[in-house]
Amino acid sequence: MLRVAVVGAGYIGQLHANIIAEKIDRARVVAVVDPIPDKGRRLAERLGALYYSCYDSMLSEADVDTVAICTPTFLHAEMVVKAARSGKNIFCEKPIAVSVEAADQMIEAVRAAGVNAMAGHVLRFWPEYMRVKEIADSGELGKPMHGFFERLGVIPDWTEAGWNRKEELGGGAGLDLQIHDIDFASWLFGPAQALSAQGVYDPELGGWGHMGTSISFKSGQSALVQGGWAFPSSFPFTMTVRVLCERGAIEWLFRAGKNIEERGKSAPIIVYLPNGKTREEHAEPIDPYLVQWRYFVDCVDSGLPIQKAAFEDARVSLALALASQASAARRGALVDA
Repeated sequence: MLRVAVVGAGYIGQLHANIIAEKIDRARVVAVVDPIPDKGRRLAERLGALYYSCYDSMLSEADVDTVAICTPTFLHAEMVVKAARSGKNIFCEKPIAVSVEAADQMIEAVRAAGVNAMAGHVLRFWPEYMRVKEIADSGELGKPMHGFFERLGVIPDWTEAGWNRKEELGGGAGLDLQIHDIDFASWLFGPAQALSAQGVYDPELGGWGHMGTSISFKSGQSALVQGGWAFPSSFPFTMTVRVLCERGAIEWLFRAGKNIEERGKSAPIIVYLPNGKTREEHAEPIDPYLVQWRYFVDCVDSGLPIQKAAFEDARVSLALALASQASAARRGALVDA
C-alpha cells in the first residue's frame, strides 16, 4: 500500500487526491500539505489524512513513501530534490521545472537516491492519444509523416494569487499548456532536430499567451504544435490531433468545457484509410489520470523504473518548450532542438 502525501491542495492537487482516494486500491492519501490552512485542512479532513502547513515538517514527520507534487511550477525543483533526498517516490506535475538547469538537478537527485519519479505528462495516458499512437505505430497507414496538435483554452483562474500570470513563476502558456502536445509529438516522432515558433506575448497572460511551433525531427518527420490560453471566456477547451501518414490519416477533435473537467466526454477517432473509406473508433472510456496513477503504482509496487513520462522525457519536452519561446522572441528564428 503506497502511502501518499499530496502536496498542494488546489485544483490539480484535489484532482489527483480524489483519484488516489477513490479509485486506486493500492494507494492511500495519508497526508496533505498546503500553506493555506483552510484549503489544506478541508482536503485532509475529507480524505481522513493528516494536514501539514510545512512541506519540510511533512517529510520528516509523516509516514509516507510517495509524494505527489501538485504545487506551482516554480516550487517543483526544490520540493523534488528534498523528497528524493528523503527517499520518497515522486510524482510531479508538469512542467517539472521552469528551467533545464533545475530539471537536471531534479534528475540527478532522483538518480542519486534511487527512487522512482514520474512527471504528469498525462497525454501519454490519455486513451485517445494512446490509441492514435498505436494506429500510427502499427504501420497500417504506412509511416506517419506529419502531425498537427493543438490545445486551446482560457487561462486558469483558480491559481492561488494568480501565480500563473507571472512569467518567472509559471513560464506562460508555452510551458503550462503547449508543452503537453510538444511532449506527445516527441513521444510519437522521437528526438527533435530544430524548431521555429511565433506567438502572442502578453505580460498579463504570464508571458507567451499563445504559441505556434513548427518542429522538425531527426527521423525526417515534422509537426505543428499550437497551444494557448489567450482566448475569451466563452471559448471551449479544445484539443486536436491530426496525423498524416503515407497512406492515410488519423484525426481526433475534442471541444468541451472550460478546461479538463469534461475530459470524459466522448469524441470519435476518425481513421482515413487508403481505400478512400473511413473508420470510426472510440477509445476506452477511462479517466486518463486514473490510467496515469495505475501505471505509477504498478511501477513502484514492482520495483521497475518508470519508462513512460519519466523525468528524462519531461526534460526533453521542457527544453523544446523553452526553445520555442526563444524562437518566438526572435520572430520565428530557427533554433536547434
